Amino acid sequence: MMNDEVTIDPWGSSQSTDYSRIIEQFGLSSMGSVSITDPSRLHRRGIVFAHRELDMILEAKRLSNPFGVLTGLMPSGSMHMGHSMVIDQVNWFQQQGGDVTIAVADLESTATRGISLAEGRRIATEEYVSYYAALGLDPEKTNVYFQSERNIVQRLGFQLGKRTNLSDPSPFLGPTKISDPLALPVHSSSQPVIISSN
Repeated sequence: MMNDEVTIDPWGSSQSTDYSRIIEQFGLSSMGSVSITDPSRLHRRGIVFAHRELDMILEAKRLSNPFGVLTGLMPSGSMHMGHSMVIDQVNWFQQQGGDVTIAVADLESTATRGISLAEGRRIATEEYVSYYAALGLDPEKTNVYFQSERNIVQRLGFQLGKRTNLSDPSPFLGPTKISDPLALPVHSSSQPVIISSN
């Protein structure tokens, strides 16, 4: 094996990740400053290493105020480990009392991957949504909607699209240095968005 080869296995990685830089670059806060009384396994193992305003959610829970989490999926292929980790986080929010909404980006799947709306619906319902339930999300407490069926979402997407371009990704990625290629691989619909009553 060559010295410059990156090794990643279940026990670690030879590649170093500068988490402090990531936290600063994306305007996050370290999980070290948050006290969670019932952390998920992702929290306990340090896989979730940063947050944005999680303290607001924990305070809403403490005060018995409503809060919710919005995440999304693009029905374009099979689920993978990254999807299950996001759902593990969403499941944790649901267990804390949060309302969960999942947006199915079927229009995006059609526009970017050429998947028909009918096929996108099939993939979303037969693969993603059913697997989300198998991973622990309570179907009775989870709201799922399709972009193609929500006119207000389509109008919002149009309005936001008029104001967003890839020369300035900060509206959907947060503060970034555009010269840094590591700032761009985050897909906005893959990360949960936390909505508080505040």
